Formats: sequence, C-alpha cells, structure tokens
Amino acid sequence: MDPLLVAALETLGVTERPRPLTSHHTNAWRAGQWRIKTAEGADVAALHHEARVLTMLREQGLYPVGGRHGHVGGGLWTAVEWVPGVTLWRWCESARRNGPVPAHPLPDLARRAFAALGRLHALGWHHGDIQPMNILVTPGGGIEFIDHDLAHHPDRLPLPNPYRGGMDLTTAPEIARQLLETGPGQHVRLTDAAEVYSLGASFRAAWTGTAPATDRAIGGRITAADILEDIATGRHRPPLELARPWPDPDLEALIEATMALDPTTRIKALPTAPYSG
Repeated sequence: MDPLLVAALETLGVTERPRPLTSHHTNAWRAGQWRIKTAEGADVAALHHEARVLTMLREQGLYPVGGRHGHVGGGLWTAVEWVPGVTLWRWCESARRNGPVPAHPLPDLARRAFAALGRLHALGWHHGDIQPMNILVTPGGGIEFIDHDLAHHPDRLPLPNPYRGGMDLTTAPEIARQLLETGPGQHVRLTDAAEVYSLGASFRAAWTGTAPATDRAIGGRITAADILEDIATGRHRPPLELARPWPDPDLEALIEATMALDPTTRIKALPTAPYSG
C-alpha cells in the first residue's frame, strides 16, 4: 500500500480498507468518512494548493467540512471529510431515463446552484472546473462544488501553475478562444461570467445527457482545437429544443441565457443578482 496512504489512515484512525474514488483514480481514495489524496514530486504543489483552498473556504463559510494533511518524506497526503450526496450527473440519471415527475425540482435546483456560485464569486473565488461531476446535490437538496484542485483566488491564493481551463465541454467560449490563441505555459484569466457559462453548460449536459456545446467529438480529422473552435463560436451547438428530454420553458430560458456566447449578457439574465460582474 502507498506509504502516504498508510500514514493518512494511521493519523485519521481509520481501519476500513480504502477504495479508489473511481476506476480512473490512482491517487485518491475513500476510507471511512474521508476522501484521501496523495502526491509526490511535481504533484505536491497542486495538492497542497487544494488543501489550502479547502481550509480557506471552510473558514469563510463556503465549504461545510474540514480536512487534515501530513508529509512522508517529500510526499503529501490530504484528507477531507466526506460530504454526503450525489453528483448532478447521477442526480439527473433517472429523469433522463424515465422522464420527469410532476413539478420536477431541476429548475429550483439550478437556481440554488447559481446562488451558490454567486456566493463563491462574491468573495473573490473561482472554482476552475465546474462540470456535472463536480457539482454535488446533498440529501437536503443543497449544492456543494467539489474537487477544488483548480480553485483559486486571484489575490489571496493564486494557482501554483498557469490556469488552462477545466473540462473542455463546459469551457466558456471566451476561455476557449484564449486557449486557442495562447501557448500551454500562458495563464488564462477566469471570470465570473465564464463560470456562469460553465454552470449553465453543466445543467444542460446533466439534463439532456449530451455534450452541451458541440455535437462533435475528438477523433478522425476532428482535433481538440476543432472542439475549442466549436465552443468559441457556437457553430455546432445543437438546438436545446432538440436535445431536451422534455420541455421546461423556465429551465430552457435559464440555460440559454447563461450559455450565451456574449459574456456580458449572462450575469444579467440570472434569476437573482448576487454578482457584480
């Protein structure tokens, strides 16, 4: 077993055998009521950054649980208390498969999510990777953003490395354009409006089960640059009325407004106004 993981389990007093968070994770586990991550070498700075983010967010009332961390040689382990809930993607699965129940709560959930994002932005934070798998719906119907490795505060806690976006398909058009026009070592500035787009795209993806910004995928002659150009221009975005599993005028209006190509129009269209721009 990873010595860093062993040290974490001993410090936390956890006897339950850890299991990988997903089949794709090699350095992240769930053990008892903890989510544990480990890092060595060049990855330590990024994991240490995430640990500091979570500490600061909790101190500001923006994240509900605390964490621990420790070192073994040059390596680092971190542990964060487990937050109960399911991801937005999983939360929407039954509705995508079976159709809506009467008065389906998805529109209200979306409004709560935008309010939660507004609270984050109001204190100067950006999450950095808003996508359906990083949005947690708690048992009481609340919203928590998880996986904070790209979260940052431009003044209090900038990223240790240049920001180059999160998940491609929820990347805002203006961020996609910057990624196309800059090299891998250049920092891309994330804005409130860009994250509003990402949240709108996340709800569209979770609701429809389809990619929110383009109907194309990388493969054959289609490159990653082609996908970013699709996102930047909206040239291959399928009409929502063709992708939606059922009509919902309020939810459709919110998604369309928050996914507008023009970032100056997005925040003004929100149902509440916790943003300054």
